[in-house]
Amino acid sequence: MIINKEIWAFIPARSGSKSLKNKNIKLFMKKPLIAHSILLAKKIKIISQIIFSTDSRKYLKIASKYGCKHFHFRSSKISTDVASEYSVFIDFIKKRIKAKKPLPKYFLHLRPTSPVRSYKTINKAINFF
Repeated sequence: MIINKEIWAFIPARSGSKSLKNKNIKLFMKKPLIAHSILLAKKIKIISQIIFSTDSRKYLKIASKYGCKHFHFRSSKISTDVASEYSVFIDFIKKRIKAKKPLPKYFLHLRPTSPVRSYKTINKAINFF
C-alpha cells in the first residue's frame, strides 16, 4: 500500500435522505449544498485531491460541474440511512488498496450539510493539526 504525504478532501453525499428529499443538492446561497464543500476544498492549497462519494449519478454530475474530478461511487449497502460515514471511508480505502492505488496520509472530511465554514478556520485547523 502506498501512502502519500498528502491531504485529500473527502465529501460524502448520499441521495436517499428520508426527512428532506435530496437535501445534499438543495440550494443554499444559489448553489447546491455539495458545491459549497467542493469550492471550499478547491481553495485550500494543501489539498491535493477532492474525493466526492455518492450513490447518485445525478450528484456526480453536479459535483463535476463544480470542478470535482475524483469520485467514489458507493453501493446501496453503504448508502442507507443507518450506514455510517466510517463505512464509506473504509469502502473507499479498501477499493484503493485492492486497485493498488495510493492513499493520502490524511483526509479532510467535509460534510455537505455544513456549508457555513470559513476557509480561514479550516486552514487554521489543518495547520494546527
